[in-house]
Amino acid sequence: MILALLSGAAALLFRETAAEQISILRTGKGQARYLLAAADAEGSVYVLGRDRQGYVLAVGDQTGKQTARWRLTAEELPQEGVPAVLFPAAGGAIYLGLYEIGENTTLQLYRITQKGETAELLLSESCPGDNLREQMAAVELSSFSQVDSVVTFAVMKEDTATFYRRTGATGGLEKVETCTQDGLQAALALSDGTQVLAGDEGLVRTDGTVIPLEGNEIVIELAQAGTGFCYVDGAGLEVFYTDFADWSPYPILSLEKEAYDLDRCTDLWVTREGDVLLLMDGDTLLLDRGSTVSDLSRMLYPSAAQCALKLAGLALGIVVITVVLWYAVCEQRRFRLPMLVRWGALVVAVAVLGTGALVQGPVDAASRQTAEREADSLMRALAVQTAGYMEPGEGLPLELGGSLAGASELYRDAAVSVYTRSETGAWVLTESNTGQASGLRGELTASFDRIRAEQAMDQDSLFWTDSRSGQVRYVLYQALGEYLLAVDVDGGPLLEAGRTATQWMVRGLVALAALLSSLTLAILCWITLGVRKSLRGMEQLAAGRRQVRVRVGGGDELASLADDVNALSAAMQDVESQQQELAQSYRRFVPERVLSLLGKTTIQEVDKQTFVSRDLAAMMLWFRFPAQVYERSGRELFENINEIIERTASIVTQKGGAVFNFAYDGYDAVFEGGSAAAVSTAVAVQQVIMEINRERELNGRPPVAVRIALDEGNVMLGVVGDENQLEPASISSSFSVAKHLVELCGRLEANILCTEAVIRQARGYGSRYMGKCMEGGQAIRTYEIFDGDAFEIRKVKEDTGERFSQGVYALYSRDFSQAKRIFLNLVHHNTGDGGARYYLYLADRLEKRPEDEISLDSGQ
Repeated sequence: MILALLSGAAALLFRETAAEQISILRTGKGQARYLLAAADAEGSVYVLGRDRQGYVLAVGDQTGKQTARWRLTAEELPQEGVPAVLFPAAGGAIYLGLYEIGENTTLQLYRITQKGETAELLLSESCPGDNLREQMAAVELSSFSQVDSVVTFAVMKEDTATFYRRTGATGGLEKVETCTQDGLQAALALSDGTQVLAGDEGLVRTDGTVIPLEGNEIVIELAQAGTGFCYVDGAGLEVFYTDFADWSPYPILSLEKEAYDLDRCTDLWVTREGDVLLLMDGDTLLLDRGSTVSDLSRMLYPSAAQCALKLAGLALGIVVITVVLWYAVCEQRRFRLPMLVRWGALVVAVAVLGTGALVQGPVDAASRQTAEREADSLMRALAVQTAGYMEPGEGLPLELGGSLAGASELYRDAAVSVYTRSETGAWVLTESNTGQASGLRGELTASFDRIRAEQAMDQDSLFWTDSRSGQVRYVLYQALGEYLLAVDVDGGPLLEAGRTATQWMVRGLVALAALLSSLTLAILCWITLGVRKSLRGMEQLAAGRRQVRVRVGGGDELASLADDVNALSAAMQDVESQQQELAQSYRRFVPERVLSLLGKTTIQEVDKQTFVSRDLAAMMLWFRFPAQVYERSGRELFENINEIIERTASIVTQKGGAVFNFAYDGYDAVFEGGSAAAVSTAVAVQQVIMEINRERELNGRPPVAVRIALDEGNVMLGVVGDENQLEPASISSSFSVAKHLVELCGRLEANILCTEAVIRQARGYGSRYMGKCMEGGQAIRTYEIFDGDAFEIRKVKEDTGERFSQGVYALYSRDFSQAKRIFLNLVHHNTGDGGARYYLYLADRLEKRPEDEISLDSGQ
């Protein structure tokens, strides 16, 4: 959708550019049309054209290679007008003569430099006449000549030629001489300072010398050439050359060739070598050298490769913008466009593109048809009416041209000509309102076509549209006996009038598009408001609110959506209540602390692949009731077990520990905070156990014995089970050590035993070194933490701690008699010191069996 919209927009915005490139790729010719061709003394070729942006000048060589391309952007140069003369002077300056059309038509001459950026107005002559053709025929510019830096030309008014010259780059025009010649058609200043005029008598020099023309030639073009000059015979379609030495003209080139059709000629120029540049149909440039004809058209337009690159760049740009928009809006959703903005923009874009396509398609075609019908109707009516009371040769072209100009300002430039057949069968001009001489071959007049002329004579009349020279023109041929009346009208103003006449269609399309777009936007706005209400309800639900009510009237899908949001709110309240109950139940089996250690937030994230390995403090708690408790009923036994677990496990949780592996005689726990948290928890548990035992004694129930072992090391945490049941588990060598220490607790009558790794962080707690035990082939230094013991026992252990250590070191030094004396003394003063009693037993045993290994396990 984005690609289609961008392609449509590009087709409207870059229609002319794309059409230009496509036209060059298909036909080798662009849409820009050229009007005048010229060549300078060095052989460079200059062609003046015009497109929608203004004048353009293509420069190339005589092989057809383009060497430069100027756009004439000078502010002084009027962009609307009829170009008349193009002359490239030495030094890079261009002389351009054109008719500026307005209330008073003027012929202006500009000198253009700096690649078209500056233009100097040299001459402005008012053109009298009732219509444009008469005005253009009344005042004309002659051919230009240049000798060294002096440029000379003449302004021709009727039979008078006024010569001017410009001698320097900074000087103005200098009036040289005014000459008169009957039937003046062309003029040229020669290199020796004299001038040549072409008229009814032939070629006449200003010194009075007459150059006779033996073939009744009609001179329509004079040009410098070598040591003489050339002229074009408009009657015989030949180019003649005259040398200054003998002044005898002879033909050097014929313009009747199979290589081209002069009917399509827009402009011709005779070079200094006597060759002829022919601009055909405004888009084809030929160089006729007499024996060969070269096509130089490729200098007029960019190459096919350049056009392909431009089209590829445009297509690539559309694709890149499409991908970026799609990626941002649809794929990544970097930003969210409101529905009203997104679909509203789409509706407006479609409306604009659709209206533009209709205006440039059917409406533009309708305006063209309107202009054609208007031109056909008026031109036929006036041609028949005028020919009814006038005959050719009686000023019919001037009368008909004036009638057309008087009928409407749109026909002020109508070219009216009358043709007849010569004895050779060629069409020649009889009379015209363009100022061209009688006897001129029809091929050299505007909009003449021999094939259509023949058809018109057979059909009595023929009307068609011609686009020669880049301008749409309407042409009517009317047969008048043996004569042919030709009426040629500029179609530009008529097309503009046709577009004006079809403005009601454009306004109607725009109004309809605006109405439909407004209606669609209003509907989108209504839908957006309803959806926004429901979305706000959904956002409130997502934010945690559960009592949400959305009210949308209308009884349509929007109201149903609001009802669904309300129903969802009620359902989510029920689900949340159930989830809270379920979560509470889950937490009984898998506490949040366990999930945190596993790196998870919910029980749903836990599976058999979930495990972590971390350095943690491990605690193993073991408890035992007297035998009579285990002999009671199952319910009473479970009540005793749960009492101990509930009151001690809660302390573990409060201290930041996580409990694993509940059993009937204890459980395991791990601590993230290190051994200090584990020691604090163990002491707190033992103190609570003393309180529990006091309560049980008051209630006549037997006490419970609790033993705790602590170690620190790498612990693997995970879950075990099958597909239907999973339980958290912990695996570590620390638990093996702790289990061994729990067993030693019974022999040493110690409440808390720990390893050396734990005792380092047990500062502030009463402790003493208990010796070594063997676990997995390694000696484990074992310590007792007695802060959880009864006060009187703790006090004695604090007082005798140093003496106890001496006894332990004496034992491990194999001074068994000394060890016995120390431990005997300790037992005598404190019979409740189970550690002293156990070491007294070890010392006595090892004294009798000195070969045994010394450890806390030696008494087994």
